Amino acid sequence: MPAFAAFVVALCTIWSWSTALAGPQDTLRLALLSDINGPYGTAGYSPEVHRALAQILAWQPDAVLSAGDLIAGQKASLSDAQVRAMWAAFGREVQTPLAQAGLPFGFALGNHDAAQARDRHEAASYWRSQRPLLNGADTAQQPFNHSFTLHSASGKTLFVAAIDAPQADLSDSTLSWLESQLASAAAQAAGARLVLGHLPLAAVSSGKNKVGEVLQPADAQALARIIESTRTLAYVSGHHAAAYPARWNGTGALATGGIGGRDYIGQPGSARSTWMRLWVDLQSGHARAEIVDVSTGQPVPPATLPAHIEGLGGPLVRSLIWP
Repeated sequence: MPAFAAFVVALCTIWSWSTALAGPQDTLRLALLSDINGPYGTAGYSPEVHRALAQILAWQPDAVLSAGDLIAGQKASLSDAQVRAMWAAFGREVQTPLAQAGLPFGFALGNHDAAQARDRHEAASYWRSQRPLLNGADTAQQPFNHSFTLHSASGKTLFVAAIDAPQADLSDSTLSWLESQLASAAAQAAGARLVLGHLPLAAVSSGKNKVGEVLQPADAQALARIIESTRTLAYVSGHHAAAYPARWNGTGALATGGIGGRDYIGQPGSARSTWMRLWVDLQSGHARAEIVDVSTGQPVPPATLPAHIEGLGGPLVRSLIWP
C-alpha cells in the first residue's frame, strides 16, 4: 500500500475509534516515558529528557507511566553513594516536577535500575520512601512486582500490574503473581487492564536484536497467555528505545521508545527520541497510542512506522489500537 494511502487509512481508523469514545470522563490520557537514563553513573538528565517532561506537562495527562531505566546503574564499579545520587537526581529532576503537577507516576524497573543485587537494594530503599500518588492495589513487593489503579473522572478504573522484568527470564513467582493479580476481582471489575514491564516480547530495535535483550521465548509465551486469558489490553515495555505500538501473535505489545532512540530493525536512520500518548477508554475497554517526537513535539505519522518488524522473537505487526 502506498505511504499516503496507508496514512489515510490510519487517520480514518483513528477517527472511527475517537468517535466511538464514551466521552472524556470515561477516558484516561496517559503519557508513557521510558529509558531516560544517561551513560553509566550519570546523576542528572539530558536536555531531551527535560524537553520531553515539558511536553508531557503541557499536555496535562491523567498520569505518567514508565517501563523502566530511570537511572544509569548496572555497573559493578559504581559505589552505593553514586547509585543513591542517581536516585536523588531522579527525584529532583523527574519525579518532583510530575508530583508538583499532581501527576501520578507508575513504573516498572529496568536493567539499569534493578538487574544487580546492589541496584535492587538501592531501588527498594528509594521507592519505599516515596509516595508516587498512586492507588496501590498490591504493594507488598514494591518496587518490583506491584499493582495499582488509576481512575477516570467518571470513577471507572484502569488496573495496572507492573512486573519485575529487568532481565530476559521471568521467575515462576512473577508469572504466578501476575496471573493472580489480573484474574482478581478488582482487576476484572476494572474498565481495562495493562501490564507494565521492561524487556519486550520481541525485538524492536537493531541494536538490541539479540538473545538477552528480549524475554526468553517460553516466558514471552507465558506472559502473552496470561494477558489473553485475563482480557488485558497490552504489555507495555521499554529497553529497546524504539517506539512501536504493535501486536505479537495477537497480543497487544507496546514498545514505549525512549530518549536517545535506536533504529528500528531493518530501518537505518530511523532513530528518534520519543514519548507516547495513550488514550484508554474505560467504558469500551479500548486504547489508542500516538508517538511524539521529542525534537519537534509533534506526533509521528503512523504510516512512517514499519508495517511489521521481523526481529528476534517476532514478528511484531503495527497496531495503534487495542484490542
